[in-house]
Amino acid sequence: MCCANEKPLRERQSGENAKWMIACSPAFDAHPGGSAIVMSSSSPPTTTLATRRKEIERHGRAAFAALQPKLDAEREAFALRLRGGLARCAEYEDEVAKTCAMSAMPMEAIEKEAKEIAERVSSSGDDDVGGGSDRKQLEYEDAKLLAVLAWFKREFFVWVDKPKCEGCGDANTRLLRTETVDLTEEEREGEASRVEVYECTACVAQTRFPRFNSAIKLLETRRGRCGEWANAFTLCCRALGFRARWVLDWTDHVWTEVYSEAQQRWLHCDPCENVCDKPLLYEVGWGKKHLSYIIAFSIEGVVDVTKRYTRDMQARYRSRGAVSETWLRQRLAQLTNELRSAMLPDEVRQLEAQDKLEQAELNKPAIDVGESLPGRATGSYAWRKARGELGNL
Repeated sequence: MCCANEKPLRERQSGENAKWMIACSPAFDAHPGGSAIVMSSSSPPTTTLATRRKEIERHGRAAFAALQPKLDAEREAFALRLRGGLARCAEYEDEVAKTCAMSAMPMEAIEKEAKEIAERVSSSGDDDVGGGSDRKQLEYEDAKLLAVLAWFKREFFVWVDKPKCEGCGDANTRLLRTETVDLTEEEREGEASRVEVYECTACVAQTRFPRFNSAIKLLETRRGRCGEWANAFTLCCRALGFRARWVLDWTDHVWTEVYSEAQQRWLHCDPCENVCDKPLLYEVGWGKKHLSYIIAFSIEGVVDVTKRYTRDMQARYRSRGAVSETWLRQRLAQLTNELRSAMLPDEVRQLEAQDKLEQAELNKPAIDVGESLPGRATGSYAWRKARGELGNL
């Protein structure tokens, strides 16, 4: 005789088997994908979690494959920009270019001002080179850097928002078009990347404003915007024997870094603003809140120096989507190794030791000089306002 609960158990098992048979029937479609997920103690489900995971991975791979051409194009554009920076630095090592730069600089006046700066700093106990240095005496080479920076801004180079009319001299011109082909022989020789053509509102004459890239040509024209300023100034620094970098901000600005042997570190130098060693000038002073990539180029290597110019690197990472951080680190290391492949082993070891010190500095919070940093000074008010670089004005 069966126990009292034997019949209900059989009925339950029979009912579950019946559910499984119905679920396996081709006519049954309880799941949008066409197969049923029936959790039963007697048989496994037809669609498992592993199967769904594989399906998700398959769709993910397909989506990534569709994006791959765009990612490859962005990476190639980034790589070409890096190569362009190196090509520019190579020109600063040309002996003819250095000779032209030396002939353009009034060295007697610069050296005199350098001595006066060093003496003034020593007597006051201050240090005109910022960065929180606790030294009470400014080394002559650092003072000479400040003197060159001041001369370049005050006497040598001229900022151009838009050129005056070459016909009547009127300052009221408007941009008519930008040309990249059919350039004149002079424009090609000066390595102009493009030519801005302006029309005079008074006499309707057209004036061409070539954006020269040749540093030698810029020593002759002595005018332009930040690209031209930094290009010519970096050449002057190399001609004077300074270790100098050409620094490119991906959000449209260019400046120079110069190595201070006395301080054993790189100093930010912006010739447009006559500012030295105030790296937070752009983010804090100008109000540039969306800095992304800031890359420094020299004959010694290529370095991502973004951390020097921001107080919030995590926010900067969120603005950096052109290439992966891994790719960028590997690419910069590759370019640096290429540049140093022809150097002597002792020289390479010395540079690598300096690299470690710089990386340790970059990993610290950005230097705050403890003073109010100004908005941008170069360019018309309208031009600076349009770029959002007025700061707190």
